[in-house]
Amino acid sequence: MVRGRKPTPDGLNEARGNPGKRARKSTVKEIPSIAGVTAPKHMRAKGRKFWEEVAGYLIDSRIVRASDRNALARYCETLADYVAMTKELDMQGHVYKSKSNHGELLRISPYFMVQERLVKRLQDLEDRFGLTPASRQQIMARMAAGSQAALTFGNAQTPNEKEEGAGMVVEAPASPVDFFAPGTVH
Repeated sequence: MVRGRKPTPDGLNEARGNPGKRARKSTVKEIPSIAGVTAPKHMRAKGRKFWEEVAGYLIDSRIVRASDRNALARYCETLADYVAMTKELDMQGHVYKSKSNHGELLRISPYFMVQERLVKRLQDLEDRFGLTPASRQQIMARMAAGSQAALTFGNAQTPNEKEEGAGMVVEAPASPVDFFAPGTVH
């Protein structure tokens, strides 16, 4: 069986130009690029350093959209603060000595307390952006399913099924007392 004429390479077609009046068909479907998303102007320099690192990865993975820009900025700022607190803890230690009426006491460093809070914030944001394997798997599953409603409500009906009347329709009871009456099917 013969396939027909061998296709001309795209580079050669572009070099020849377009002799016809018809517009050329795009062979690859263009996905709107969001790689040009810039850091918000209100970000500090330390946060911008992490923006370049983290935003590039997240935008390339297509998990983050342009509308997530401010949330991603919060993540980068929090990450910068976390790194600063870690450096302070490395220099000063996790505890410090204080004198009281009862003698010398070891107390937890305020930097350690701040670092703990930052870790919790970072974990929440990492789950949102798919920076942990489990959250990434959930996000990819939702993206593959195409509908978040079907994931949250196991037997959710599609709009077509609702219009056709498919599925069980439960009528509301006439009074609240009828709901608990024996023999009522729910």
